[in-house]
Amino acid sequence: MSLWLGDYLKLRNEIHYLEFKLTDNQLSSEEYEETKIQLNDRLQREGEFKIILNNFEDVENRILKLKYIEGMTLDKIAMEIGYSPNYIRNQHAKIMVVLSKFEKFYMELELFKKNFPYKKRNEV
Repeated sequence: MSLWLGDYLKLRNEIHYLEFKLTDNQLSSEEYEETKIQLNDRLQREGEFKIILNNFEDVENRILKLKYIEGMTLDKIAMEIGYSPNYIRNQHAKIMVVLSKFEKFYMELELFKKNFPYKKRNEV
């Protein structure tokens, strides 16, 4: 599984936990506010993941969602959306190539940001 897809699944679990935590009547107002802040942060990150997912074509998007969000096998996905298992496997392989390139670019960008932090002109 792609690193960022694993991160997405972990993020979804964190969101569910934080939403559940907000239902606790014994939370202090400070804990409640902190939990809301954490939840909003996770929801914003989830939105960023969804932007990436939505950049794929319809079939690719459905493959990603059904495999990594719904947990379906590629064979079940093929049956669900009406394509041959070989076609779905080939599409999945192509998607993984694109995602690995995205991950590599993202890691390089993060390393660049770390080595060359952005400073506003008046901060220099």
